[in-house]
Amino acid sequence: MLAFVILLFLSPSAFGELTLYDTFEKELLNDTMDVPAENYSSKSFYINLAGKTQNRVSVDFKVIDEKYVDIYLFDEESYKSYIEGKSAGAIFSARAVKDYSKVFVPEKSGNYYLVIENRDPFKKKVAVKVLWRYGVSAPDLIPELISCYPSEAFWGEKVYVDFKVKNFSPVKAERHEVVVYLEDENGKLYELGKVQVDQLLSEESKTFSVAGVISNELSRGIYRVKIVADPSNQVEEHNETNNVIYGTKVFVKGASLTSATTSETNRTPGFEFMMALASFASLSLLLKRRS
Repeated sequence: MLAFVILLFLSPSAFGELTLYDTFEKELLNDTMDVPAENYSSKSFYINLAGKTQNRVSVDFKVIDEKYVDIYLFDEESYKSYIEGKSAGAIFSARAVKDYSKVFVPEKSGNYYLVIENRDPFKKKVAVKVLWRYGVSAPDLIPELISCYPSEAFWGEKVYVDFKVKNFSPVKAERHEVVVYLEDENGKLYELGKVQVDQLLSEESKTFSVAGVISNELSRGIYRVKIVADPSNQVEEHNETNNVIYGTKVFVKGASLTSATTSETNRTPGFEFMMALASFASLSLLLKRRS
């Protein structure tokens, strides 16, 4: 038996490939529901099946005061029929239970509704837990900031951002974009630069650099570096919520003293004298016409 266990860890491919992606878990609901007397109470949770396989949702109920309740699970359409008093087909139901557990396979993405009915003339409390287990069949792109320099810059100067993107999935990610922004305190974005990523294999990460010129469109102030992997959703991922990372801050100082001085010194020699002479000539001509 010991040899079998050792072989299992040393040679996982002999029993089918074992990876940390085989099962993910996500807690959708963990709450206590107050169910009014002779009435019902409901809780909802959302499931997005995009890029996921082997979906299983376990639902556990426990009536805290040891009384009996009726339990139903509806999808969005059938729940609407239920609250309108129409005939509604439940995904599952159980009558007169105190403790109840059920595993179901969701067939579509959307909201699901747990309904607990209390037929007695007194309030009840029911503990509810919903756990979603699934495998993945899509990539998962996660950016990570390495460095950003300098931390202060004038208009026309460059800011350099080094970062990497990892595909945390057993599935290859096809061609996509990664964009680096500067974000002001009001959430307005200014694109600093972007890169094209041809592909990322399973567990592969690649490092990139962006060098962006600070535009004079940016007001003087502090900006956050924001990196977004696949902002246009070219790649369908099993998790679309972890594509953004905020990094360090950059202080935009506006126009530099050197550039202002340069613009003054770049004037044609004798410029002020010529302008004064032209003004005097115009005034003399005007006085002659009047006389």
